[in-house]
Amino acid sequence: MAGVLRTAALMALVQRVCAIAVVGYVPDYRFNSIDWRKAVARTTHLILFSVEPKVDGLQNLDTIRGILRPQSALSVALEQAGADAPKVLVSVGGAGRSADFGQVLGSKKSRKRLAKQLLSLLQELPQLSGLDFDVEVQNPDWLNLAKLVLMLRTAIGSRGGEMPVMTMTFHALSAAMKGFAPLTLKPQDSEEKRFVDLFDMCHAMTYTVMDQQGRHASEKMDTDVVEAWAKLGLPAERLTLGIPLFAVKNGAVPATYQEIVTQEPSIISSGQERTKEGFFFVNAASAAKKVQLAEERGIAGLMIWELGQDVLEDHGNILREVWNAAKNKGFLHRLLGFSFKEVSLLRSATAWRNVLPHRADGRLLLLKGHAVGHEAIAEAFEAVL
Repeated sequence: MAGVLRTAALMALVQRVCAIAVVGYVPDYRFNSIDWRKAVARTTHLILFSVEPKVDGLQNLDTIRGILRPQSALSVALEQAGADAPKVLVSVGGAGRSADFGQVLGSKKSRKRLAKQLLSLLQELPQLSGLDFDVEVQNPDWLNLAKLVLMLRTAIGSRGGEMPVMTMTFHALSAAMKGFAPLTLKPQDSEEKRFVDLFDMCHAMTYTVMDQQGRHASEKMDTDVVEAWAKLGLPAERLTLGIPLFAVKNGAVPATYQEIVTQEPSIISSGQERTKEGFFFVNAASAAKKVQLAEERGIAGLMIWELGQDVLEDHGNILREVWNAAKNKGFLHRLLGFSFKEVSLLRSATAWRNVLPHRADGRLLLLKGHAVGHEAIAEAFEAVL
C-alpha cells in the first residue's frame, strides 16, 4: 500500500514537470474587449502588455493597475478560477515601447531605478506573479538585461520573498540566440549563472520572420529554432515557441484571425492555411501540432500573440484548440491519468537527473510552466526508485 501511495505521489509530480505551458499575451488595447474568463481558463500564464521603460521612469502603470483593480473583469475571473488561475505577468517594453529601453539598461543607476519601480509594482499588485522583458530594439543589450534581472532576483531573495516568474522574448533567428547563449554572470558569493538560467521561459517570436512562401511560424521554423537552441547547449525546458493569431501576406497589412474568419468563415473547417486573398495563418490543426512538438522535444510550451485576435466563439477558437491539445496527451492519459512519456520517465531509474536542472540549492524553479522544488522531487524519485 505504501508503495502504491508513493507511486501515486510521484506520478503527480511527474505530471507537473511534464505539463505544457500555454502563455498568452493580452495588450492593453484589448483589455476592454477580451473574454477574461476564457483567457484565464485556457492559459497557464497571462502576460499583460505592457509598461514602457523611459529614462524618467515607467509609463502606462495606471493601465495595469486599472485592469487588476478589485472587481475588474480580470480580477473576478482570477478569483473564480482559484487555484487553477494562471500566473499573471506584466510585460516590460515591447514593440513601439522600447525606445528608451537600451539607454535605461545601459546605466547602472537607471537599471537600479527601474528595478526599484518593478519591485514596487509587484508589491503593490499581489495578483502579479512576475515580469516579462521584451527588448524590441535592433541590437538588444542582453548582458545589461541579465544584470537587471539578476538585480531583481537578488533583491527579492535577500528579503526572503517568493521568487517571481521571469520571462523574456527574442526574435527567432540564430543571430539573436548566439548573442545571449554564451553570456554568463558571476554574482557575489554565488555560482556563475548563464543568461538563460535567469529566466523561467524564453519566448521565441517565430512569427516575426516570413519564409520564401510567405509563411510565418511555419513547422520548419519551429524545428529550426528548437534544433538551433539545442545546438547552442541551451536547456529545452526554458524555450517556448510562438503562435501568431494573425495572418500575413507579402506587401499587405497583417489581419487578425478573427478578421479573416469573419470574411471567410469556411477556413475554420477547411484545413487550409491560406485565405482566398492569399493571407497565410496558423490554423487549429497546425497549432495543435506545435503542442505535440513541444512535448516531443521537451520544451517549456507555447506562447501566443495575442489573445484578442482570436475568434470570440468556441467554434474555431485557436486558444481553445491549443489548451485542449496541451491538456489531452492521448488515450492513456485520458484513461489512466498519465501519458506514455510520463511512463517512460517512471521506468528510467535516472530519469529525474535528466528532468531536473543541475542545481543543488533546492530553490523553486519553473519547469515547463510549474514551480517545483528541486529537493522535493529528487526525494520523491529516490523514495520510489
